[in-house]
Amino acid sequence: MIANGFIRDSFNAMIGALECAAERAGLITRHAPVTRAAARRFMSRLRQLETLLRRLLVLMAAELELDMQPLTPAKAGVSSSKPAPSNTTRAHPERSRRTGTRTPGFPLLRILRPYTAEDAARLSALPRRAPRPADETLLVHRYCTLLKHLQHPERLARRMARHLARLRTGGEIRPTCAPQPGLHRLSAELGALAACLPALIAAALSDWYDTG
Repeated sequence: MIANGFIRDSFNAMIGALECAAERAGLITRHAPVTRAAARRFMSRLRQLETLLRRLLVLMAAELELDMQPLTPAKAGVSSSKPAPSNTTRAHPERSRRTGTRTPGFPLLRILRPYTAEDAARLSALPRRAPRPADETLLVHRYCTLLKHLQHPERLARRMARHLARLRTGGEIRPTCAPQPGLHRLSAELGALAACLPALIAAALSDWYDTG
């Protein structure tokens, strides 16, 4: 049984790391346009936090009790009255499209020739543009979405619980949680959290039948 304090402290630490990453990228202060390098660093930290969020959701979902029944073909939206494809269509689905003469590949490719000094001079004479700043709209949207999920993860936990229940009812193998790479880039608190999550998830899903 995982204590609620551990889950809440983990989410609070992730919220602090997300706000710190957004402040370093310049999404909060807005004193200057966000550079591409800052956007790449922010997205890298965002992906790490999203991985931690998914693993915490699995840990929360393992504590929920849901009664999931296997879906029948009628409930799953599969119609039994739909005719099966013929053997000819199944074996050769695109035979009817192969009509006409075959054109050679890459018809518009220029004849390759050696790269000369004139080509280098022509390329250097092309006008250069200053690097465009990163699109802040996408970054702000990802930041706000992740922050909302970290502050209120209950809905996602229930959705994850239903997903795990469907997998378990369908006879799927037990999900595995591999160690997360790049822990040296996280803070000490988040690094310790990410390091212990695989063992905690394996213990929470220990009653899942697995032949391995």
